[in-house]
Amino acid sequence: MMMNNFLLNNGGVANWISDSFPIIRGVLLGIVALACIVLIAAVLVSPPQTGVGRNAITGASESYYTKNKGANNQGRVRLLIIVSAITIAVCAILFGVTYSIYPAGPGA
Repeated sequence: MMMNNFLLNNGGVANWISDSFPIIRGVLLGIVALACIVLIAAVLVSPPQTGVGRNAITGASESYYTKNKGANNQGRVRLLIIVSAITIAVCAILFGVTYSIYPAGPGA
């Protein structure tokens, strides 16, 4: 009798899942929104790549500056773009997993 009440009460999931997953999904959506704003700002700030096609045709070697892009601001912006895009992808996957485990929203 007690097991039937448990299964009918929350749709077959534990109480901690029904209590915490809506909160976790809200946090994940907030992180995705923040990462999207950072990604858009970083893409707008990053300068366009110049000279890539010309050097491929002429065979010119790269300068010290282009070899060490990670140490300057352009490299940092590129790293910020990559990190925010990965954050969006991971949080979107985690949101999908939490939604597949417990699809009901708050108050359900």
